[in-house]
Amino acid sequence: MSLDRAAIGRLRDRIQQEVDAGLPFGGVEGATAAIGYRGEVVWSEGFGAATAQTPILALSITKTIVESALWVLYSRGQLSPETPVVDVIPEFLGGTWPTITVGMVSTHLGGFAFAPLDYPDARDRDARVAAMASWRIDEDPGFYEYHPVSGGWVLAEIIDRVTGGDYREFLRDEVLAPLGLAHPAGIRLGAPESELGNVLLHRNHANGYTPDPALAVPMAYGLDTIPGLALGTPGVGAVATAEAVAALYQAYLHDPQGLWEASVLEDARSTVRVRQPDNFGRPMLRSLSFVLAGDPAERYGERMSFGPAVSPATFGHHGQGGQVAWADPESGLSFAFLTNTVVFPPGGMFFGRGRDLSTLAASALA
Repeated sequence: MSLDRAAIGRLRDRIQQEVDAGLPFGGVEGATAAIGYRGEVVWSEGFGAATAQTPILALSITKTIVESALWVLYSRGQLSPETPVVDVIPEFLGGTWPTITVGMVSTHLGGFAFAPLDYPDARDRDARVAAMASWRIDEDPGFYEYHPVSGGWVLAEIIDRVTGGDYREFLRDEVLAPLGLAHPAGIRLGAPESELGNVLLHRNHANGYTPDPALAVPMAYGLDTIPGLALGTPGVGAVATAEAVAALYQAYLHDPQGLWEASVLEDARSTVRVRQPDNFGRPMLRSLSFVLAGDPAERYGERMSFGPAVSPATFGHHGQGGQVAWADPESGLSFAFLTNTVVFPPGGMFFGRGRDLSTLAASALA
């Protein structure tokens, strides 16, 4: 099979519509998109204020990037998804919840979805650990509720303690660098401020467009600032090009550098660990590290971003503003779309954009 240039043209035109719509009407300032196939990126392009080589904040797609560092530890036998968090971080939740495992944190079953950890306090590791010690459970562990930021900090601290280093450096050295993705047009988490000047900073219009930048709602964790990006917030703070994300997802399909044990990789991307309604009653399907497409009839809520055309085995994740990244083991395709604009409706979770683009990308093979 080969790339269908007509299908790519339709995808390109659909993305360009988002730029042409204009910011006041729910459009985007800049975007990058890419398709991977058979271990390579076969198409990538930038739109609006972005070129194909312009890094953009990857928001919640970051979670699936950080997870790849945990797979290294699982593959080496240094950690397991079944490891209780308190075995690694005794301070976690005051040591009162030994039943919460690393895997439960990865799958948003920990029960502390909105535990507070403010920015810029999060820059200090001691402050982060002190916050984790003071957190309390909001829901019974085992109940699915998406943890936007809190779970990522726990996983980062676990990586730090198991490796004796820094989660950002471990991710770079053990995953991104071996894959050739640790560069300014690749994927970075917590790069120095001096190396982030090429990032197209985010615009937050989740509450609707305002022509006065002073009235716009700032992004949480300073994610629309260079200092905020330099922190490397583990659940939402990676900066990347769509080309690099599509390449990383090809690695998730093929593991060309042998970074992970085959059984670990298969479990992380395909074993169903969450099959229950989310807190809005929508059918959720998750593996250890990804949202799964599953039955096309149930692809709404977080799963809407896959669209109807990918196979049920497809794994990936969405991000605010209609961002999406996925890989389909049946077709061999991977797709990534990043934009720097968080759009209305409230919350910016514009799943419809991801659905449309994913549907077009899934038809890219002739």
